[in-house]
Amino acid sequence: MTTRHDTSSEPVSSAPTTNVGAKAAGFLLVAISLAWILNLPMLVKVPLYNEQPLACAVGLSLAVTAFLLSDRARGALRLAAYLAGCVLLAIMLTIAWRYPQLTILAVMRPLWLTLSAYAVIAGLGFLVWRYVGLPVVLIVALFSLLALFGGPFGIPETPVGRWAIYMLTDPNALLGTPVRVAVEIVIPFVLFGELLRHSGGSDFLTRISFAIFGRYRGGSAKAAVGTSALFGTITGNAVSNVVSTGIMTIPLMKRAGLSASTASAVEAAASTGGQLLPPVMGAAAFVMADYIQVPYHDVIIAAALPAALYFGAIFLQVDRLAARKDVREIDKGERMTFRHAFREGGHFALPFLVMFLVLFNLQTRPQMAAIAAIIVLVLVSVVRPYRGVRLTPRILLRVVVDTGMSVAPLLLITAAAGLIIGLISLTGLGFSIAGQAIALSGGHKIVLLILVALIAILFGMGMPTVAVYVVLATILAPALQDTGLEPMQAHLFILYFGMMSMLTPPVALASITAARIGGANMWRTSFEALKLAWVAYLVPFLFAFSPELLLGGTWHGATLAAITAFGGIAAVSMGAAGYARSELSPPMRAVYIIAGLCLMLPPALGHAVAIVNIIAAVLLIALLATSPARGTASRQQDRSIRP
Repeated sequence: MTTRHDTSSEPVSSAPTTNVGAKAAGFLLVAISLAWILNLPMLVKVPLYNEQPLACAVGLSLAVTAFLLSDRARGALRLAAYLAGCVLLAIMLTIAWRYPQLTILAVMRPLWLTLSAYAVIAGLGFLVWRYVGLPVVLIVALFSLLALFGGPFGIPETPVGRWAIYMLTDPNALLGTPVRVAVEIVIPFVLFGELLRHSGGSDFLTRISFAIFGRYRGGSAKAAVGTSALFGTITGNAVSNVVSTGIMTIPLMKRAGLSASTASAVEAAASTGGQLLPPVMGAAAFVMADYIQVPYHDVIIAAALPAALYFGAIFLQVDRLAARKDVREIDKGERMTFRHAFREGGHFALPFLVMFLVLFNLQTRPQMAAIAAIIVLVLVSVVRPYRGVRLTPRILLRVVVDTGMSVAPLLLITAAAGLIIGLISLTGLGFSIAGQAIALSGGHKIVLLILVALIAILFGMGMPTVAVYVVLATILAPALQDTGLEPMQAHLFILYFGMMSMLTPPVALASITAARIGGANMWRTSFEALKLAWVAYLVPFLFAFSPELLLGGTWHGATLAAITAFGGIAAVSMGAAGYARSELSPPMRAVYIIAGLCLMLPPALGHAVAIVNIIAAVLLIALLATSPARGTASRQQDRSIRP
């Protein structure tokens, strides 16, 4: 058991443990989440403040992580870690029990409440450091110093007692939106993903992907992309995707002829896209929906086309790379037919259909869609086991426990994100920074977008996606909206660049994980993954100037924007891979990339841009029509996509 978990903003699977305390706390964490979602307290006539179950959840998360940390310690340190977990849990349970009176107590600042706040903040900071890393803790510390001692922009000093109690009890701080979203929405979706994995659903998704893509050129790489995309629909976790699919796909890609770094990069880039792919896009997307006060299905609709652009670019680059390096399809002995795969596990489509029905037709809360999908999945598994695997009561209990232990580090991150929001609110720093950002950009949208993108990438190098999103959404999203961006555009822009921490060195956890599986150099893998995922750095600028890409305008406008974007991305991908109908020389690669970038310019910017689009399109069509294709024998050997 390592003491440093995944630093992504989404939960990761816990390593097996015999720690009874961690298991019990993990079970109770999921139980509280489900009970609160199903409104059980009101059914038994026990009305609660929203913050009461959240305080219990935070306390249980602190206990789980402290108990798991004790597994690695020895002697007195082991006992100290366990006792610290018990103390932190007791404090948060006391806060939950006495929360109705805290509005009065917070003003009086009793000593026990002040000391409790110090203990929780210190314990949270230590555990976040051990599980996530130092940058998040440093951000909280910096903002706390500004609140306590004042600073630039006319920030007033705050008494230390008021600061501590505010951080612990205020609904805009520790027990705020990020923790609420994690408890109410993320936990049931993670539970659904874990149930799907234990019922054989993840194996089915892998087999379906291999059946669909494995018979084509570069089948192993395309299957890796397809499998990661399918996994992304249920996990929204880059590192989990790499671990789940990379163990099978990376060795296959290496055997097919790709280098270790390229195979690892394909897996890392594809798995990172899981945070962008509906219906489950990771914790940050749920926080975003709540932050901008829109139904989650609106976020799904807006994110659909950009996600298609991302995966389309990766697929095309993989195909061109396979053509250039003569990467063959997967051998028939290593894959089954689509009909056979679907006959075995087609029933797994039913929970997804129910999820979409509840989300879009009934337009209810996303957590209810997850609950409905969980119920259907359990019933389907009992009625029709997959390859002999059935969700028995023993397995269900283990899944609930594992889910609780895996989401506990996530709740620590969301709690820290809540502290950041509370500190920004306490100091009024958000308004000051937004004004300074606009002044620095001179009021030019493109300059401000580049500035925000650079800050997001910088923050993302040491912070998980949800923390990056919360910080920048609080202090810079208002500035983006002041330049004319709609809330959905501004917040998706920030989300995209915050997500890229999974690929951006030196953190690049998705790339590091894939490189370890593939036995590749981490730095080479990271830079190859960045090259494959280049579209993620460009698409946010496209939808910032062309809201049609978020399906927010007219259908004909969205269609035109999609065509130019897809066409431009295809051309740039060919140039980046160095292969169109045949291998491209360096000058021709540059021509394809430049023409593709010109074609990608949003037509909505004006007639001059539309003319540039037309010229670029004509040039690319002419290049493709006149460029020499490989000889017949070569084509037969290469074999492009075959029926």
